[in-house]
Amino acid sequence: MEKTVDLSLFRGEDDLESFRRALEEAKKEEGSTLVVPHGTYYFSTPLAREAQEHVMNGDFGANPEPVMFSPDYVYDVGLDFTGHRGTTVTAPDGAKIMIDGFMEPVSVRDCEGVTLDGFTFDHVRKPYSKARLTYRSKDGEGLHYDAEFDLPVGAAAPKMRRAVYVAAAGRFDPYQWVDPEKLVFTDEYHATCVTSEPEAGLDPAGERELYVWHTFHSRPVILIERAKNTTVKNVTIHSAPGMGITAMHAENVTVRRLRVVPEAGEHVSTNTDATHFASCRGKLRLDGCEFMGQGDDSINVHTYYYTPEKLSPRRMILRCEAPTGTHTQSVDRPKVGDTLELVCEKSLVPVPTEKYTVTAVEVDIKNRYAIVEIDSDLPESLDGYLVCDPDEVPETEFRNCTLTNHYARGILLKCRSAVVENCTVRDVYINAVKIAAEAGW
Repeated sequence: MEKTVDLSLFRGEDDLESFRRALEEAKKEEGSTLVVPHGTYYFSTPLAREAQEHVMNGDFGANPEPVMFSPDYVYDVGLDFTGHRGTTVTAPDGAKIMIDGFMEPVSVRDCEGVTLDGFTFDHVRKPYSKARLTYRSKDGEGLHYDAEFDLPVGAAAPKMRRAVYVAAAGRFDPYQWVDPEKLVFTDEYHATCVTSEPEAGLDPAGERELYVWHTFHSRPVILIERAKNTTVKNVTIHSAPGMGITAMHAENVTVRRLRVVPEAGEHVSTNTDATHFASCRGKLRLDGCEFMGQGDDSINVHTYYYTPEKLSPRRMILRCEAPTGTHTQSVDRPKVGDTLELVCEKSLVPVPTEKYTVTAVEVDIKNRYAIVEIDSDLPESLDGYLVCDPDEVPETEFRNCTLTNHYARGILLKCRSAVVENCTVRDVYINAVKIAAEAGW
């Protein structure tokens, strides 16, 4: 019989400690189920609150990403599933996790068969600021508004990352931009701002909201990394200082009835992608999901193009030179047995005659690259070429999903096998569906 663990039987100094103790008990037996009673729980640590304070004080600058999204950045993890096999954490009647600070609330890493079911995630202090706008005047520079923020913005006010304008219809207005540097604050709650001209037919004096993100890429709400057969279902994410779900080097991920949507009364959810799957394998399935108000794509599926450096005819260094590194800040690398392809850097077209099977992999964490050995000789020169690993992109199914009112692309696929079926897309800023390779990633 599978073991059942009742969270209510575990007591710690706070909710997070109680969860951690119960999760450790569940880990002792493969296939255990941790049952979480209905209620609201708080996840926080001193380091998480300190990180938020640094951001809000402007200590990390206008864009905290270079500090917070780097291999050396130290952060706290809430629930750590390392070593778990077949563990299910379920809230049959629903449970809400309130995150106080910036951290990685759930880390599904180095495990197999983990299921997360029935949770809602939100932040005590949203990772953005919201203001009501009152129209004042118009001149050659644009439209002038008075902004009144719901919460004190603090010392970070002059250093905000970027802003989005919400029209009276309750949707992002991509035709009106607000440059955060043009927000002039009189105190922590009040500022003036200038926007561009509104979309034709919209009343500039109508009710408006201004949302200003304080972070861009940061740790996700749910990380899935080096994990097999992971299931996320009946989960809602209302806010995140980065992405909702980020996966890397994961195999067989199933996401059902995920909702990445703003809390009632808000128009912004995650600061960047709702979901992001990099260098994953096997099957990736999303079914019956809803996405709204995030600052980037609803789903992004891709692997990375490696920059190769030849060491010998059958040995080379592979570097990931993506602009911000990988999306988990781990070192991307192929697996033994993978088939690598040499591709033209300018066209990204594979060279038909240049395919190699990986026979050995060594990872250099300090220098952030992989050294691989292959089964046949490389060309004399690798100038003008990149290397890709098509085994690191999953077969993707994206079905019965609704995407509404968010920035960037709706469905972004950089994989070779995918089905998009029975989905509805409304008011997405760029493409509803984009299928394209991108050398930069």
